[in-house]
Amino acid sequence: MTRLANMEIAGFYACPPVVTQLISLHIAAPRGGRILDPCAGEGTALVTLAEKLDLDPFGVELHEGRANTARELVHQLVARNGADTFSTHILHDSYLSLITSRGGYNVLYLNPPYDHDDGDGRLEYQWLVHTRP
Repeated sequence: MTRLANMEIAGFYACPPVVTQLISLHIAAPRGGRILDPCAGEGTALVTLAEKLDLDPFGVELHEGRANTARELVHQLVARNGADTFSTHILHDSYLSLITSRGGYNVLYLNPPYDHDDGDGRLEYQWLVHTRP
């Protein structure tokens, strides 16, 4: 039953805000760098880390509703920082469509769906393989 419930929400489990706050205390990143979340969900963790670490947030989310929510949160953060709010920081697409260059971002935040695919094995491992430049 747990696997069916996981599939119903497409493996989406948001990281609790208190955990994201703790993560931000243990990351060193260059101010003004970039953070990428290739499974951005609603964007809460991405925006929290971007704000705490003074990074430009970029994310990808497959689910349209969550992508729109993430886009709005990122838009609000970018507007608060006085930056260009017209550029797209959240893509509504599959992470497999993401093309990045080495050094294109400074922090990779990854909270992928945890599941098993009969063809490829553990999905979280596949996310790690496919999201590194």
